Amino acid sequence: MKLFSSISITAVLGSLLFTAAASKANPQVEPSIHKLCIEAKDYAGCVRAMKGDTSNTTRQIRSQGADIAEGNQCPSGFAYVGGGNCMEVKCVYNTATGLGFDTGHDQRVAGKADWGCKGSFWYGAGVMQLQGSARASINPECPPGEPQIGYNSTCQKPPTGWESPSEQAARERREAPKCDFRLRQYKCSYKAYLDANPAMKKWAELNPEMAKKESFRLQSVD
Repeated sequence: MKLFSSISITAVLGSLLFTAAASKANPQVEPSIHKLCIEAKDYAGCVRAMKGDTSNTTRQIRSQGADIAEGNQCPSGFAYVGGGNCMEVKCVYNTATGLGFDTGHDQRVAGKADWGCKGSFWYGAGVMQLQGSARASINPECPPGEPQIGYNSTCQKPPTGWESPSEQAARERREAPKCDFRLRQYKCSYKAYLDANPAMKKWAELNPEMAKKESFRLQSVD
């Protein structure tokens, strides 16, 4: 019985000593708040919340010993991919067949800056892929801010009116004539389609009413 009493007294004293030490280490924390936050995993965050401090923590990166919000330049050979992150631009070759790849270049760097792959006599054309990771740093000689996706730094920027291959393809789809795919290469002209296909033209001449309906169905412009 005395043994259990001694253990209980020791535990209570230990708890009191820990609380006193924590309070001494945090002299500006009110005892009531300290008591509520003592078991929290994020003690400092709990204290701030209890005090009504809801300010957000600013994400920062390290550059040359100084804290900065973001970088404006990636390491050499790296392209910016957003969020202060960079990835290395690597040329990959199909060493198995030497016929290249069907996937094409990574669209984040395709057609941007001076990225490119040299053709290999043995392995054919290479494709650009992004590998690894690094953080952007500050280059005081380049404009402040974040680089555009696919570029190495803010010193680089696309020419006026430039579009990535995917953006160009999307725009061409939007601006393409709204007709059946069979007429698109003829600028949506059913007449031009018939001129290029003598057999269909002969059929249209023999069946003018049906040809008229077919022209309407294919959304011809004439």
